[in-house]
Amino acid sequence: MVLEEEIWFSSEEEAQECARIFKGLNVSVHIRTKVDLDNRVIYKAPYTALKGVLEEEISWIQEENQEDGDEITQVFQDLITDLSEDRELLEKTFSEHNPGDHIGIKVFDVLINDGVIPDTEESMNAFLKEATLTRILELNNLLDLDEQGMILSNTISPDDAVMSFFGDDIPPLREESLKKWNIIRSLEAKDTFSFIVTTGPDVVFLEELTDLEDFFERIEYDENTNLFFINLQVKQVLVAEILSIIQNEGHRSKDELITDFMHRTLPIEDEKLHIGLHLSPGYIEGVLSDLKKIGILKGKDSKLKIVIS
Repeated sequence: MVLEEEIWFSSEEEAQECARIFKGLNVSVHIRTKVDLDNRVIYKAPYTALKGVLEEEISWIQEENQEDGDEITQVFQDLITDLSEDRELLEKTFSEHNPGDHIGIKVFDVLINDGVIPDTEESMNAFLKEATLTRILELNNLLDLDEQGMILSNTISPDDAVMSFFGDDIPPLREESLKKWNIIRSLEAKDTFSFIVTTGPDVVFLEELTDLEDFFERIEYDENTNLFFINLQVKQVLVAEILSIIQNEGHRSKDELITDFMHRTLPIEDEKLHIGLHLSPGYIEGVLSDLKKIGILKGKDSKLKIVIS
Protein backbone atom coordinates (compact mmCIF):
# COMPACT_ATOMS: atom_id res chain seq x y z
CA MET A 1 0.00 0.00 0.00
CA VAL A 2 1.43 3.37 -0.99
CA LEU A 3 -0.88 5.57 1.07
CA GLU A 4 0.09 3.99 4.38
CA GLU A 5 2.72 5.65 6.58
CA GLU A 6 5.45 4.16 8.77
CA ILE A 7 6.80 5.77 11.92
CA TRP A 8 9.81 4.15 13.59
CA PHE A 9 10.45 4.08 17.34
CA SER A 10 13.21 2.65 19.51
CA SER A 11 10.77 2.47 22.45
CA GLU A 12 7.89 -0.01 22.43
CA GLU A 13 5.98 2.15 24.92
CA GLU A 14 6.14 5.19 22.63
CA ALA A 15 5.08 3.08 19.64
CA GLN A 16 2.09 1.78 21.61
CA GLU A 17 1.10 5.32 22.61
CA CYS A 18 1.37 6.53 19.01
CA ALA A 19 -0.84 3.64 17.86
CA ARG A 20 -3.44 4.50 20.50
CA ILE A 21 -3.57 8.08 19.23
CA PHE A 22 -4.15 6.90 15.65
CA LYS A 23 -6.88 4.52 16.79
CA GLY A 24 -8.50 7.35 18.72
CA LEU A 25 -8.55 9.32 15.47
CA ASN A 26 -10.22 6.36 13.71
CA VAL A 27 -7.14 5.53 11.63
CA SER A 28 -6.33 1.83 11.21
CA VAL A 29 -2.89 0.95 12.52
CA HIS A 30 -0.67 -1.94 13.55
CA ILE A 31 2.76 -2.34 15.15
CA ARG A 32 5.54 -4.67 14.08
CA THR A 33 8.94 -5.28 15.63
CA LYS A 34 12.14 -5.32 13.57
CA VAL A 35 15.45 -6.60 14.89
CA ASP A 36 18.71 -5.66 13.18
CA LEU A 37 22.35 -6.36 13.88
CA ASP A 38 24.65 -3.36 14.05
CA ASN A 39 28.07 -4.66 12.96
CA ARG A 40 31.23 -2.60 13.38
CA VAL A 41 34.93 -3.39 13.13
CA ILE A 42 36.83 -2.35 16.24
CA TYR A 43 40.59 -2.14 16.84
CA LYS A 44 41.87 -2.92 20.36
CA ALA A 45 45.39 -2.69 21.81
CA PRO A 46 47.33 -0.98 24.59
CA TYR A 47 47.61 2.79 24.23
CA THR A 48 51.27 2.69 23.15
CA ALA A 49 50.51 0.18 20.39
CA LEU A 50 47.55 2.13 19.00
CA LYS A 51 49.56 5.34 19.05
CA GLY A 52 52.50 3.55 17.47
CA VAL A 53 50.54 2.03 14.57
CA LEU A 54 48.91 5.38 13.76
CA GLU A 55 52.23 7.22 13.82
CA GLU A 56 53.75 4.56 11.58
CA GLU A 57 50.87 4.90 9.10
CA ILE A 58 51.40 8.68 9.04
CA SER A 59 55.11 8.21 8.29
CA TRP A 60 54.38 5.71 5.52
CA ILE A 61 51.82 8.03 3.89
CA GLN A 62 54.27 10.93 3.95
CA GLU A 63 57.08 8.82 2.47
CA GLU A 64 54.84 7.44 -0.29
CA ASN A 65 53.29 10.82 -1.14
CA GLN A 66 49.97 9.02 -1.18
CA GLU A 67 46.97 10.64 -2.85
CA ASP A 68 44.78 12.41 -0.27
CA GLY A 69 47.69 11.92 2.11
CA ASP A 70 47.18 15.20 3.96
CA GLU A 71 43.54 14.42 4.63
CA ILE A 72 44.26 10.88 5.82
CA THR A 73 47.16 12.08 7.96
CA GLN A 74 44.88 14.59 9.66
CA VAL A 75 42.36 11.85 10.46
CA PHE A 76 45.07 9.71 12.06
CA GLN A 77 46.51 12.70 13.92
CA ASP A 78 43.10 13.61 15.32
CA LEU A 79 42.68 10.04 16.51
CA ILE A 80 46.09 10.13 18.24
CA THR A 81 44.94 13.32 19.99
CA ASP A 82 41.74 11.62 21.14
CA LEU A 83 43.66 8.61 22.44
CA SER A 84 46.12 10.89 24.26
CA GLU A 85 43.23 12.71 25.94
CA ASP A 86 41.76 9.36 27.02
CA ARG A 87 45.14 8.37 28.46
CA GLU A 88 45.34 11.64 30.39
CA LEU A 89 41.83 11.06 31.73
CA LEU A 90 42.84 7.60 32.88
CA GLU A 91 46.06 8.88 34.48
CA LYS A 92 44.14 11.61 36.32
CA THR A 93 41.63 9.06 37.62
CA PHE A 94 44.40 6.80 38.92
CA SER A 95 46.11 9.74 40.63
CA GLU A 96 42.90 10.80 42.40
CA HIS A 97 41.49 7.41 43.37
CA ASN A 98 42.71 4.23 45.02
CA PRO A 99 41.45 0.70 44.37
CA GLY A 100 38.17 0.28 46.22
CA ASP A 101 37.06 3.88 45.69
CA HIS A 102 33.74 4.70 44.07
CA ILE A 103 34.22 6.68 40.86
CA GLY A 104 31.60 8.60 38.93
CA ILE A 105 27.86 8.55 39.40
CA LYS A 106 26.40 9.98 36.18
CA VAL A 107 26.76 6.90 33.95
CA PHE A 108 25.70 4.58 36.77
CA ASP A 109 22.57 6.63 37.46
CA VAL A 110 21.53 6.71 33.81
CA LEU A 111 22.27 3.08 32.95
CA ILE A 112 21.45 1.34 36.23
CA ASN A 113 19.07 3.62 38.10
CA ASP A 114 17.15 4.98 35.07
CA GLY A 115 18.44 8.46 35.73
CA VAL A 116 17.79 11.53 33.62
CA ILE A 117 19.92 12.15 30.55
CA PRO A 118 21.92 15.40 30.94
CA ASP A 119 20.11 18.33 29.37
CA THR A 120 22.83 21.01 29.25
CA GLU A 121 26.01 21.14 27.18
CA GLU A 122 28.20 21.22 30.28
CA SER A 123 26.49 18.27 31.96
CA MET A 124 26.44 16.30 28.71
CA ASN A 125 30.19 16.83 28.22
CA ALA A 126 30.81 15.60 31.76
CA PHE A 127 28.58 12.59 31.12
CA LEU A 128 30.40 11.70 27.89
CA LYS A 129 33.79 12.02 29.57
CA GLU A 130 32.68 9.68 32.34
CA ALA A 131 31.24 7.27 29.75
CA THR A 132 34.62 7.21 27.98
CA LEU A 133 36.39 6.49 31.26
CA THR A 134 33.91 3.73 32.07
CA ARG A 135 34.45 2.09 28.68
CA ILE A 136 38.25 2.07 29.11
CA LEU A 137 38.06 0.70 32.64
CA GLU A 138 35.69 -2.04 31.47
CA LEU A 139 38.05 -2.96 28.61
CA ASN A 140 40.80 -3.45 31.20
CA ASN A 141 38.67 -5.27 33.79
CA LEU A 142 39.19 -2.48 36.31
CA LEU A 143 35.57 -1.98 37.37
CA ASP A 144 33.37 -3.54 40.02
CA LEU A 145 29.78 -2.63 40.88
CA ASP A 146 27.77 -2.40 44.05
CA GLU A 147 24.46 -0.77 44.95
CA GLN A 148 26.08 2.64 45.27
CA GLY A 149 27.90 2.73 41.97
CA MET A 150 31.08 1.81 40.15
CA ILE A 151 34.22 0.83 42.06
CA LEU A 152 37.80 1.12 40.82
CA SER A 153 39.10 -2.40 41.37
CA ASN A 154 42.75 -1.82 40.45
CA THR A 155 45.16 0.51 38.65
CA ILE A 156 47.64 -0.09 35.84
CA SER A 157 50.10 1.98 33.83
CA PRO A 158 48.08 4.25 31.49
CA ASP A 159 50.48 3.36 28.67
CA ASP A 160 49.53 -0.30 29.07
CA ALA A 161 45.78 0.32 29.20
CA VAL A 162 43.85 -1.32 26.38
CA MET A 163 41.93 1.24 24.33
CA SER A 164 39.90 0.98 21.15
CA PHE A 165 38.50 2.79 18.14
CA PHE A 166 36.08 1.86 15.38
CA GLY A 167 37.39 0.93 11.96
CA ASP A 168 34.67 2.79 10.06
CA ASP A 169 35.86 6.06 11.64
CA ILE A 170 39.22 5.97 9.84
CA PRO A 171 40.84 4.96 6.53
CA PRO A 172 42.01 1.32 6.37
CA LEU A 173 45.19 0.40 8.22
CA ARG A 174 47.79 -1.73 6.45
CA GLU A 175 47.85 -5.38 7.42
CA GLU A 176 51.62 -5.37 8.01
CA SER A 177 51.28 -2.52 10.49
CA LEU A 178 48.47 -4.27 12.36
CA LYS A 179 50.56 -7.43 12.68
CA LYS A 180 53.71 -5.55 13.72
CA TRP A 181 51.93 -3.76 16.58
CA ASN A 182 49.78 -6.77 17.57
CA ILE A 183 46.56 -4.87 17.05
CA ILE A 184 43.45 -6.96 17.72
CA ARG A 185 40.72 -6.47 15.14
CA SER A 186 37.24 -7.80 15.85
CA LEU A 187 33.74 -7.54 14.49
CA GLU A 188 31.39 -6.28 17.20
CA ALA A 189 27.71 -7.17 16.70
CA LYS A 190 24.90 -5.55 18.65
CA ASP A 191 21.19 -6.16 18.25
CA THR A 192 18.89 -3.17 17.82
CA PHE A 193 15.10 -3.25 18.15
CA SER A 194 12.79 -0.98 16.17
CA PHE A 195 9.05 -0.72 16.70
CA ILE A 196 7.27 0.37 13.53
CA VAL A 197 3.83 1.93 13.65
CA THR A 198 2.17 1.41 10.28
CA THR A 199 -1.05 3.21 9.45
CA GLY A 200 -3.64 2.09 6.96
CA PRO A 201 -4.23 4.11 3.76
CA ASP A 202 -7.16 5.79 5.53
CA VAL A 203 -4.59 8.06 7.18
CA VAL A 204 -4.91 10.37 4.16
CA PHE A 205 -8.34 11.40 5.40
CA LEU A 206 -7.01 12.43 8.80
CA GLU A 207 -7.85 16.08 9.44
CA GLU A 208 -7.13 16.68 13.13
CA LEU A 209 -3.36 16.47 13.73
CA THR A 210 -3.07 18.29 17.06
CA ASP A 211 -2.87 15.15 19.23
CA LEU A 212 -0.12 13.69 17.02
CA GLU A 213 1.83 16.97 16.93
CA ASP A 214 1.64 17.29 20.72
CA PHE A 215 2.76 13.67 21.15
CA PHE A 216 5.80 14.02 18.88
CA GLU A 217 6.78 17.29 20.55
CA ARG A 218 6.48 15.76 24.02
CA ILE A 219 8.70 12.77 23.25
CA GLU A 220 11.13 14.98 21.30
CA TYR A 221 10.91 12.79 18.23
CA ASP A 222 13.62 13.38 15.62
CA GLU A 223 13.41 15.17 12.29
CA ASN A 224 11.70 12.17 10.66
CA THR A 225 8.51 13.45 12.25
CA ASN A 226 8.55 16.34 9.82
CA LEU A 227 8.88 13.84 6.99
CA PHE A 228 5.72 12.08 8.19
CA PHE A 229 3.68 15.28 8.17
CA ILE A 230 5.11 16.37 4.80
CA ASN A 231 4.37 12.99 3.21
CA LEU A 232 0.88 13.03 4.66
CA GLN A 233 0.18 16.49 3.28
CA VAL A 234 1.39 15.58 -0.20
CA LYS A 235 -0.72 12.40 -0.21
CA GLN A 236 -3.77 14.28 1.03
CA VAL A 237 -3.46 16.90 -1.71
CA LEU A 238 -2.91 14.19 -4.34
CA VAL A 239 -5.91 12.11 -3.23
CA ALA A 240 -8.14 15.18 -2.96
CA GLU A 241 -7.24 16.21 -6.52
CA ILE A 242 -7.81 12.69 -7.91
CA LEU A 243 -11.22 12.46 -6.25
CA SER A 244 -12.13 15.98 -7.41
CA ILE A 245 -11.38 15.10 -11.04
CA ILE A 246 -13.39 11.87 -10.89
CA GLN A 247 -16.29 13.59 -9.15
CA ASN A 248 -16.41 16.46 -11.64
CA GLU A 249 -16.30 14.17 -14.66
CA GLY A 250 -18.37 11.35 -13.22
CA HIS A 251 -15.68 8.78 -13.96
CA ARG A 252 -12.08 8.53 -15.12
CA SER A 253 -9.89 5.70 -16.37
CA LYS A 254 -6.77 4.50 -14.61
CA ASP A 255 -4.62 5.31 -17.65
CA GLU A 256 -6.00 8.84 -17.84
CA LEU A 257 -5.26 9.44 -14.16
CA ILE A 258 -1.74 8.09 -14.58
CA THR A 259 -1.17 10.56 -17.41
CA ASP A 260 -2.74 13.37 -15.37
CA PHE A 261 -0.50 12.93 -12.36
CA MET A 262 2.88 11.80 -13.69
CA HIS A 263 3.83 15.49 -13.82
CA ARG A 264 1.44 17.92 -12.19
CA THR A 265 1.67 21.05 -10.02
CA LEU A 266 -0.96 21.49 -7.34
CA PRO A 267 -1.55 24.62 -5.23
CA ILE A 268 -1.96 24.50 -1.45
CA GLU A 269 -2.43 27.18 1.21
CA ASP A 270 -4.51 29.54 -0.93
CA GLU A 271 -2.18 29.01 -3.90
CA LYS A 272 0.76 30.64 -2.09
CA LEU A 273 2.57 27.29 -2.02
CA HIS A 274 2.67 24.59 -4.67
CA ILE A 275 3.48 20.90 -4.75
CA GLY A 276 5.20 19.60 -7.87
CA LEU A 277 4.35 15.94 -8.43
CA HIS A 278 6.65 13.69 -10.46
CA LEU A 279 5.13 10.27 -9.91
CA SER A 280 5.69 6.94 -11.60
CA PRO A 281 2.77 5.02 -13.16
CA GLY A 282 3.27 2.33 -10.52
CA TYR A 283 2.85 4.80 -7.66
CA ILE A 284 -0.33 6.32 -9.07
CA GLU A 285 -1.71 2.85 -9.73
CA GLY A 286 -0.95 2.01 -6.10
CA VAL A 287 -2.87 5.08 -4.90
CA LEU A 288 -5.90 4.08 -6.95
CA SER A 289 -5.67 0.51 -5.67
CA ASP A 290 -5.56 1.75 -2.05
CA LEU A 291 -8.60 3.97 -2.62
CA LYS A 292 -10.45 0.94 -3.94
CA LYS A 293 -9.44 -1.18 -0.94
CA ILE A 294 -10.82 1.32 1.54
CA GLY A 295 -14.05 1.68 -0.42
CA ILE A 296 -13.63 5.17 -1.86
CA LEU A 297 -13.41 4.13 -5.52
CA LYS A 298 -15.12 1.38 -7.45
CA GLY A 299 -15.39 0.19 -11.03
CA LYS A 300 -13.12 -1.24 -13.68
CA ASP A 301 -9.81 0.40 -14.56
CA SER A 302 -11.44 1.91 -17.62
CA LYS A 303 -14.21 3.60 -15.61
CA LEU A 304 -13.36 4.47 -12.00
CA LYS A 305 -16.11 6.10 -9.94
CA ILE A 306 -16.43 7.51 -6.45
CA VAL A 307 -18.52 5.44 -4.07
CA ILE A 308 -21.48 7.48 -2.85
CA SER A 309 -22.15 6.68 0.81
